[in-house]
Amino acid sequence: MAPRNLRVTALIPAFDAAAHLGGVLMGLAALEVPIEILVVDDGSRDATAEVARQHRVPVLQFAANRGKGHALIAGFEALKHCDAVITLDADGQHPPECVPALIAAAESGADVVLGSRQFGAGMPPLRRFANHWSSAWSSAIAGARISDSQCGYRLYRREVLEAVPVTPGRYEIETEMAIRAAMLGFRVVEVTVPTVYGEEKSGIRLTRDVPRIIGTMARLTVERWLPPISMRSARRRVAAVPRGEAPRTPNAGAGL
Repeated sequence: MAPRNLRVTALIPAFDAAAHLGGVLMGLAALEVPIEILVVDDGSRDATAEVARQHRVPVLQFAANRGKGHALIAGFEALKHCDAVITLDADGQHPPECVPALIAAAESGADVVLGSRQFGAGMPPLRRFANHWSSAWSSAIAGARISDSQCGYRLYRREVLEAVPVTPGRYEIETEMAIRAAMLGFRVVEVTVPTVYGEEKSGIRLTRDVPRIIGTMARLTVERWLPPISMRSARRRVAAVPRGEAPRTPNAGAGL
């Protein structure tokens, strides 16, 4: 059985999010489950950091915008004391009231908990098509169900953050982490979360970020048969320290 009463921190990468961050922080503070919060200000040009401090939330600040992947890695490094980290966006698209469901899934034995949005009229058609396409590809590479590869609302247990190699970058880091965790045999489950779209705009840029995501997925496809040294080393570390009642084994066909 997985240990109960996990020490969990909500990690919020934020860029020019002053208009929405306060509502997210108030939602997290109102939860009945105890949870810490850390904001990583990714070089914002507005009052993002000041909003976090007004809510008495610690902030890591970058002098310039470096990208979501760098913000997440900095946050993970700062939160080594936690049993698990929940990532959510600062723009209000990830309702804080879903946090207990993610924690419950981890306490039931999941290593990675992925938020899975219901794709309906609330999501723009082009994004809905792109997400279906990328999610199907991600699932095929990972050998596990990843029905919403672009949702950044997730929980990672400490063992995953310590084992999974990550490549600094922008939004593609989330695809890499989910697929590589599954390849290494970590238990990946999904929790349904609402689809929330308001006046905020996605930070993903068609000409900048989409090619990076596609390139990452192509690289991970090759890794199924030709894993890099970092993944071979990670597999040995994971196999040497099994959790729960049965050791982890890489997913069939993962090329490890």
